[in-house]
Amino acid sequence: IFSNRYEIHRPLRWIALLAGRIGCDLAATTGIQKAEDIIKMLLVGASVVEVASILYKNGVEHIQTLLDEMKEWMSSHNFETIDDFKGKLCFTKVTDAEHFLRAQFIEVIRGYE
Repeated sequence: IFSNRYEIHRPLRWIALLAGRIGCDLAATTGIQKAEDIIKMLLVGASVVEVASILYKNGVEHIQTLLDEMKEWMSSHNFETIDDFKGKLCFTKVTDAEHFLRAQFIEVIRGYE
């Protein structure tokens, strides 16, 4: 079963909450289909982003498309390296982290039956 874009929200939120708060690098996976998804994961603090389903669907040559789109985004935002923007939107660096906590609360409430 291939992952889809709708599955990106949980790992995105958890990486945002944990990045910079624990002593290890974080790898993002599940639901990553576009360069935009890779960029989001890096922005919230992922050190590595894994893609698989999209490569099964489009072939390994799709990696070049993802890289080209990332380079275009970085250029349009005046970033030269990934380190220039990695983690800029993690929980410890945003001024209003309330939306992270609210999303976490909603997830817990959904778990109760």
